[in-house]
Amino acid sequence: MKIDSLPPQYRPYKEIDIGTNRLVDGQILFSMKDDAPVLIGSNGIPGVWLSIPADAGGESWQALIRDNKSLHPKVTVKMDADSVVIDTPDGVVLRVGKESETFVRVTQINLRPFGINIYGNEQSLTVMNSNLAGNMFVGVWVMVGIW
Repeated sequence: MKIDSLPPQYRPYKEIDIGTNRLVDGQILFSMKDDAPVLIGSNGIPGVWLSIPADAGGESWQALIRDNKSLHPKVTVKMDADSVVIDTPDGVVLRVGKESETFVRVTQINLRPFGINIYGNEQSLTVMNSNLAGNMFVGVWVMVGIW
């Protein structure tokens, strides 16, 4: 989805922890040019939007998950009161847990099956072969932008 036209029902959490990195008062975890592959919003339980490149050059994107609803038969969304897990035939691609009404923690992310070199766990985050840990991003529109 385009970073300048986010879904109207998307409400970002005040704080997101991903691989010991904190996004505080931000909007988007990652952008690839003008597209956001992942959004995690607050709507009771964490709401997830996931988009993937539709072509090898990443010029066009297609939605795979919209507000916790899978748009592909081989992608499942498992939810309970405080967590969301996105699973594919290649394994879990996203695991998010709500710590409070304003704070969520991403405990697992792996977008490599979609050709996006972003992956991590509770200890660290790797974006395009750069390891990120212990960083704070405050008041930014995009935490990590890839051009």
